[in-house]
Amino acid sequence: MSIKAVGFDYGGVIGGVGSTGAGFTKQICEILGVDDATYKKVYFGMNYKINTGEIQSWHEFWKLFVDKIGKPEKYDAVVALNDEAEKHLQIIDENMLALADNLRSRGYRVGLLSNTTVEGGKKMRNLGVDQHFDVFHISAETKLMKPRPQAFQHLADELGVQPNEMIFIDDAEKSLSTSNEVGFTPVLFESYERLTQQLAGLNML
Repeated sequence: MSIKAVGFDYGGVIGGVGSTGAGFTKQICEILGVDDATYKKVYFGMNYKINTGEIQSWHEFWKLFVDKIGKPEKYDAVVALNDEAEKHLQIIDENMLALADNLRSRGYRVGLLSNTTVEGGKKMRNLGVDQHFDVFHISAETKLMKPRPQAFQHLADELGVQPNEMIFIDDAEKSLSTSNEVGFTPVLFESYERLTQQLAGLNML
């Protein structure tokens, strides 16, 4: 089937571009004195709590995290790093919003799906990000987080398309890991320039 809709991630794609998750993870590991595998095992074992609204703030999440990993004394340092990353997330790549507008003008349905808190969703709306999308899904509001297939199916349903009529753009491979199961076309975000080349290759621009 032809592509009828485009889904966008927020962090690392629209906001906070250039501040990679890998870089943040490396800094956290250095603060905690743990390796990448240990960090990811604990983080991905509990990140659903923040992404589905079971807990309301990143400060609360990191308190649970440092306690779980056995480094409660590192809480202040971890939270300071988190707060800097949160500030960077408010810096928007206007080229990406213009791209979303361009795709809408060409007749594509355009949606956003972000794993974030209710507060994160409020900040995006305060920045006017939601005005550029037909569907605006925040995981803590929908209780559906990437890469769970239900999150992408819900996005496709709200956009009025079948999953195999949708591409989804994300900077994290893990978030795209269920693409074969769901049926959407995954696009790993590297840069605005590379993305426009990929969309042109799909005859969308």
